[in-house]
Amino acid sequence: MNIYCQLNEVVDYLENNLKGNINYQKIAKILGTNLYTAEQLFKLLTGITIKEYVRYRRLTLAAKDLRDKKKAIDIAIIYGYTNPASFSRSFALFHHVTPQQAKKGFITKEFPKIRFDETKYNNITNIDYKIVYNKEFVIYTRKEKTPIKNNTSFIENYWKKIKEEAKEIKKAEIRYGISEPIYDNKKDFYYHIGIDNFWSKSNKEIFFAATWFVITCSSNKAKDIHHTIDKIKEIYLPSLNYCLKDHYYIEIYSKNNVEIWFPLA
Repeated sequence: MNIYCQLNEVVDYLENNLKGNINYQKIAKILGTNLYTAEQLFKLLTGITIKEYVRYRRLTLAAKDLRDKKKAIDIAIIYGYTNPASFSRSFALFHHVTPQQAKKGFITKEFPKIRFDETKYNNITNIDYKIVYNKEFVIYTRKEKTPIKNNTSFIENYWKKIKEEAKEIKKAEIRYGISEPIYDNKKDFYYHIGIDNFWSKSNKEIFFAATWFVITCSSNKAKDIHHTIDKIKEIYLPSLNYCLKDHYYIEIYSKNNVEIWFPLA
Protein backbone atom coordinates (compact mmCIF):
# COMPACT_ATOMS: atom_id res chain seq x y z
CA MET A 1 0.00 0.00 0.00
CA ASN A 2 1.18 3.53 -0.75
CA ILE A 3 2.64 5.13 2.41
CA TYR A 4 0.53 8.28 1.91
CA CYS A 5 -2.63 6.20 1.76
CA GLN A 6 -1.56 4.54 5.00
CA LEU A 7 -0.90 7.93 6.61
CA ASN A 8 -4.34 9.13 5.57
CA GLU A 9 -5.77 5.94 7.09
CA VAL A 10 -4.00 6.87 10.33
CA VAL A 11 -5.47 10.38 10.23
CA ASP A 12 -8.95 8.96 9.56
CA TYR A 13 -8.56 6.64 12.55
CA LEU A 14 -7.54 9.58 14.78
CA GLU A 15 -10.40 11.74 13.53
CA ASN A 16 -12.95 9.00 14.15
CA ASN A 17 -11.76 8.61 17.73
CA LEU A 18 -11.26 12.22 18.86
CA LYS A 19 -14.27 11.77 21.15
CA GLY A 20 -13.06 8.46 22.52
CA ASN A 21 -9.95 6.48 23.37
CA ILE A 22 -7.13 6.23 20.85
CA ASN A 23 -5.13 3.02 20.58
CA TYR A 24 -1.70 4.22 19.48
CA GLN A 25 -0.54 0.68 18.81
CA LYS A 26 -3.21 0.48 16.11
CA ILE A 27 -1.52 3.41 14.38
CA ALA A 28 1.71 1.45 14.23
CA LYS A 29 -0.19 -1.54 12.88
CA ILE A 30 -1.76 0.56 10.09
CA LEU A 31 1.73 1.71 9.05
CA GLY A 32 3.19 -1.77 9.44
CA THR A 33 5.89 -0.69 11.87
CA ASN A 34 6.52 -0.14 15.57
CA LEU A 35 5.06 2.82 17.47
CA TYR A 36 8.38 4.68 17.80
CA THR A 37 8.98 4.60 14.03
CA ALA A 38 5.36 5.59 13.34
CA GLU A 39 5.65 8.60 15.66
CA GLN A 40 8.98 9.68 14.14
CA LEU A 41 7.60 9.43 10.58
CA PHE A 42 4.52 11.48 11.47
CA LYS A 43 6.57 14.20 13.13
CA LEU A 44 9.11 14.27 10.29
CA LEU A 45 6.35 14.91 7.73
CA THR A 46 4.12 17.25 9.74
CA GLY A 47 6.38 18.97 12.27
CA ILE A 48 4.16 17.87 15.18
CA THR A 49 3.71 14.65 17.12
CA ILE A 50 0.66 12.42 16.82
CA LYS A 51 -0.43 13.36 20.34
CA GLU A 52 -0.06 17.07 19.55
CA TYR A 53 -2.23 16.59 16.46
CA VAL A 54 -4.89 14.86 18.55
CA ARG A 55 -4.79 17.64 21.16
CA TYR A 56 -5.00 20.43 18.54
CA ARG A 57 -7.93 18.78 16.77
CA ARG A 58 -9.80 18.11 20.03
CA LEU A 59 -9.37 21.73 21.13
CA THR A 60 -10.46 22.91 17.67
CA LEU A 61 -13.69 20.91 17.89
CA ALA A 62 -14.17 21.90 21.53
CA ALA A 63 -14.40 25.57 20.48
CA LYS A 64 -17.10 24.67 17.95
CA ASP A 65 -18.99 22.71 20.60
CA LEU A 66 -18.89 25.71 22.94
CA ARG A 67 -20.34 27.92 20.21
CA ASP A 68 -23.05 25.30 19.78
CA LYS A 69 -23.97 25.98 23.45
CA LYS A 70 -22.69 22.71 24.89
CA LYS A 71 -21.49 22.77 28.51
CA ALA A 72 -17.75 23.06 29.17
CA ILE A 73 -17.85 20.26 31.74
CA ASP A 74 -19.45 17.89 29.21
CA ILE A 75 -16.97 18.90 26.50
CA ALA A 76 -14.05 18.28 28.84
CA ILE A 77 -15.22 14.71 29.45
CA ILE A 78 -15.91 14.07 25.74
CA TYR A 79 -12.35 15.03 24.77
CA GLY A 80 -10.62 13.06 27.51
CA TYR A 81 -9.84 15.67 30.16
CA THR A 82 -9.95 14.48 33.74
CA ASN A 83 -11.53 17.70 35.05
CA PRO A 84 -12.84 21.08 33.81
CA ALA A 85 -9.82 22.95 35.21
CA SER A 86 -7.28 21.01 33.12
CA PHE A 87 -9.52 21.45 30.05
CA SER A 88 -9.74 25.21 30.63
CA ARG A 89 -5.97 25.54 30.97
CA SER A 90 -5.29 23.56 27.80
CA PHE A 91 -8.03 25.44 25.92
CA ALA A 92 -6.66 28.86 26.94
CA LEU A 93 -3.09 27.91 25.96
CA PHE A 94 -4.21 26.89 22.48
CA HIS A 95 -6.89 29.50 21.71
CA HIS A 96 -5.64 32.41 23.86
CA VAL A 97 -9.18 32.83 25.17
CA THR A 98 -11.09 30.99 27.89
CA PRO A 99 -13.92 28.54 27.18
CA GLN A 100 -16.38 31.15 28.50
CA GLN A 101 -15.03 33.77 26.08
CA ALA A 102 -15.20 31.32 23.18
CA LYS A 103 -18.84 30.64 23.99
CA LYS A 104 -19.48 34.40 23.76
CA GLY A 105 -18.01 34.56 20.26
CA PHE A 106 -14.38 35.56 20.85
CA ILE A 107 -11.90 34.65 18.10
CA THR A 108 -10.53 31.11 18.38
CA LYS A 109 -8.10 28.99 16.39
CA GLU A 110 -8.73 26.12 14.03
CA PHE A 111 -6.21 23.40 13.31
CA PRO A 112 -7.61 21.51 10.30
CA LYS A 113 -7.59 17.84 9.47
CA ILE A 114 -4.32 16.81 7.86
CA ARG A 115 -4.29 15.19 4.44
CA PHE A 116 -1.37 13.67 2.54
CA ASP A 117 -1.12 13.37 -1.22
CA GLU A 118 1.10 11.15 -3.37
CA THR A 119 4.18 13.37 -3.09
CA LYS A 120 3.92 15.52 0.02
CA TYR A 121 2.07 16.56 3.13
CA ASN A 122 -0.35 19.38 2.44
CA ASN A 123 1.28 22.12 4.49
CA ILE A 124 -1.52 23.70 6.51
CA THR A 125 -1.51 25.60 9.78
CA ASN A 126 -4.02 26.79 12.31
CA ILE A 127 -6.04 29.92 11.55
CA ASP A 128 -7.93 32.41 13.69
CA TYR A 129 -11.65 32.61 13.06
CA LYS A 130 -14.91 33.79 14.61
CA ILE A 131 -18.57 32.98 14.13
CA VAL A 132 -20.86 35.98 13.63
CA TYR A 133 -24.64 36.14 13.52
CA ASN A 134 -25.82 39.09 11.44
CA LYS A 135 -29.29 40.44 10.92
CA GLU A 136 -30.42 41.36 7.41
CA PHE A 137 -28.23 44.07 5.87
CA VAL A 138 -27.87 45.95 2.60
CA ILE A 139 -24.86 46.74 0.39
CA TYR A 140 -25.01 48.97 -2.71
CA THR A 141 -22.91 47.48 -5.49
CA ARG A 142 -22.01 47.40 -9.13
CA LYS A 143 -21.14 44.01 -10.58
CA GLU A 144 -19.24 42.59 -13.51
CA LYS A 145 -19.31 39.09 -15.01
CA THR A 146 -15.94 37.53 -14.16
CA PRO A 147 -14.25 34.30 -15.34
CA ILE A 148 -13.90 31.67 -12.62
CA LYS A 149 -10.40 30.73 -13.80
CA ASN A 150 -7.46 33.14 -14.04
CA ASN A 151 -9.45 36.10 -12.73
CA THR A 152 -6.84 37.86 -10.59
CA SER A 153 -5.92 40.59 -13.08
CA PHE A 154 -9.59 41.00 -14.07
CA ILE A 155 -10.65 41.70 -10.47
CA GLU A 156 -7.71 44.01 -9.80
CA ASN A 157 -8.49 45.99 -12.96
CA TYR A 158 -12.18 46.17 -12.02
CA TRP A 159 -11.29 47.68 -8.64
CA LYS A 160 -9.01 50.19 -10.37
CA LYS A 161 -11.74 51.11 -12.86
CA ILE A 162 -14.42 51.59 -10.17
CA LYS A 163 -12.12 53.70 -7.97
CA GLU A 164 -11.36 55.94 -10.93
CA GLU A 165 -15.05 56.30 -11.86
CA ALA A 166 -16.59 56.70 -8.39
CA LYS A 167 -15.09 58.96 -5.73
CA GLU A 168 -17.49 57.41 -3.17
CA ILE A 169 -15.63 54.09 -3.47
CA LYS A 170 -12.21 55.65 -3.22
CA LYS A 171 -13.13 57.65 -0.10
CA ALA A 172 -15.14 54.96 1.71
CA GLU A 173 -13.64 53.65 4.95
CA ILE A 174 -15.33 50.26 4.41
CA ARG A 175 -15.56 48.66 0.97
CA TYR A 176 -16.97 45.29 -0.08
CA GLY A 177 -16.03 42.73 -2.70
CA ILE A 178 -18.66 40.04 -3.26
CA SER A 179 -18.35 36.85 -5.30
CA GLU A 180 -21.79 35.71 -6.47
CA PRO A 181 -22.23 32.42 -8.35
CA ILE A 182 -24.18 32.18 -11.59
CA TYR A 183 -25.95 28.88 -11.08
CA ASP A 184 -26.49 28.04 -14.75
CA ASN A 185 -22.99 29.12 -15.72
CA LYS A 186 -19.90 27.07 -14.77
CA LYS A 187 -17.39 29.43 -16.40
CA ASP A 188 -18.21 32.80 -14.84
CA PHE A 189 -19.45 34.48 -11.67
CA TYR A 190 -20.49 38.00 -10.74
CA TYR A 191 -17.98 40.07 -8.83
CA HIS A 192 -19.48 43.02 -6.95
CA ILE A 193 -17.82 46.12 -5.56
CA GLY A 194 -19.84 48.10 -3.08
CA ILE A 195 -20.26 50.26 0.01
CA ASP A 196 -22.95 50.77 2.66
CA ASN A 197 -24.62 53.74 0.95
CA PHE A 198 -26.04 54.41 -2.51
CA TRP A 199 -23.47 55.57 -5.07
CA SER A 200 -23.33 56.20 -8.81
CA LYS A 201 -25.19 53.53 -10.84
CA SER A 202 -25.21 51.13 -7.88
CA ASN A 203 -27.85 48.50 -7.14
CA LYS A 204 -29.25 47.45 -3.79
CA GLU A 205 -28.18 43.96 -2.68
CA ILE A 206 -29.99 42.46 0.33
CA PHE A 207 -28.27 39.86 2.52
CA PHE A 208 -30.67 38.00 4.77
CA ALA A 209 -30.00 37.14 8.41
CA ALA A 210 -27.35 34.44 8.61
CA THR A 211 -24.53 32.91 10.60
CA TRP A 212 -21.09 33.63 9.15
CA PHE A 213 -17.66 32.03 9.39
CA VAL A 214 -15.21 34.94 9.45
CA ILE A 215 -11.45 35.05 9.00
CA THR A 216 -8.96 37.88 8.51
CA CYS A 217 -6.67 37.78 5.48
CA SER A 218 -3.29 39.47 5.88
CA SER A 219 -3.12 40.44 2.19
CA ASN A 220 -5.52 42.52 0.09
CA LYS A 221 -4.24 41.15 -3.21
CA ALA A 222 -6.88 39.35 -5.29
CA LYS A 223 -4.77 36.21 -5.83
CA ASP A 224 -4.07 35.84 -2.09
CA ILE A 225 -7.70 36.41 -1.13
CA HIS A 226 -9.02 33.85 -3.58
CA HIS A 227 -6.32 31.35 -2.57
CA THR A 228 -7.48 31.83 1.03
CA ILE A 229 -11.13 31.36 0.00
CA ASP A 230 -10.27 28.07 -1.71
CA LYS A 231 -8.39 26.82 1.40
CA ILE A 232 -11.24 27.77 3.72
CA LYS A 233 -13.81 26.05 1.51
CA GLU A 234 -11.78 22.91 0.80
CA ILE A 235 -9.90 22.38 4.09
CA TYR A 236 -10.98 24.44 7.09
CA LEU A 237 -14.78 24.38 6.87
CA PRO A 238 -14.91 20.57 6.33
CA SER A 239 -12.55 20.13 9.29
CA LEU A 240 -15.17 21.79 11.52
CA ASN A 241 -18.08 19.99 9.83
CA TYR A 242 -19.47 23.31 8.62
CA CYS A 243 -21.34 23.61 5.30
CA LEU A 244 -21.85 26.73 3.22
CA LYS A 245 -25.40 28.00 2.98
CA ASP A 246 -24.71 29.56 -0.41
CA HIS A 247 -21.57 29.63 -2.47
CA TYR A 248 -20.89 33.34 -2.27
CA TYR A 249 -18.30 35.18 -0.20
CA ILE A 250 -18.02 38.73 1.10
CA GLU A 251 -14.68 40.52 1.36
CA ILE A 252 -14.77 43.47 3.76
CA TYR A 253 -11.92 45.91 3.16
CA SER A 254 -11.03 48.33 5.94
CA LYS A 255 -7.95 50.44 6.60
CA ASN A 256 -6.03 47.70 8.38
CA ASN A 257 -7.18 44.36 7.00
CA VAL A 258 -9.52 42.28 4.87
CA GLU A 259 -12.17 40.09 6.49
CA ILE A 260 -13.72 37.28 4.46
CA TRP A 261 -17.25 36.19 5.41
CA PHE A 262 -18.70 32.77 4.51
CA PRO A 263 -22.44 32.12 5.07
CA LEU A 264 -23.05 28.89 6.98
CA ALA A 265 -25.95 26.50 6.55
